[in-house]
Amino acid sequence: MSDLYAAYGSNLWHAQMALRCPGATVAGALPLPGWRLAVRRFALVEPDPAAACPVGLWQVTAAHLAALDRYEGPHTYARRVIPLPDGREAWIYLELVHRPGPPAAEYVERLRRGYADFGFDPAPLDAALARGG
Repeated sequence: MSDLYAAYGSNLWHAQMALRCPGATVAGALPLPGWRLAVRRFALVEPDPAAACPVGLWQVTAAHLAALDRYEGPHTYARRVIPLPDGREAWIYLELVHRPGPPAAEYVERLRRGYADFGFDPAPLDAALARGG
């Protein structure tokens, strides 16, 4: 199984991941083709063949994944393995339950901090926030 986790929402924020998964390290970043960022109450990714969602990659252990499972699920997000464009695989969380927005301002700030931490262009985040959901 993969030891990479692909973050697209608040787990991009380095300070949050340091609290949730002490010892997890950044393993890179890339655009994930075929997926689009959406933000309703919380961030999620949706299939979209014309899009590419920026993801931050974290090197994680089984203990980190267990901690993420507690934060992300099991009733709201499901952890799945997805192929990355560079041939590797990573864990990602896919939303199970539609939770309409809008997101809390504090949550949006965590998303923005995560985008800044990874050096991402904020345009996909801004577009997702503008679309709402």
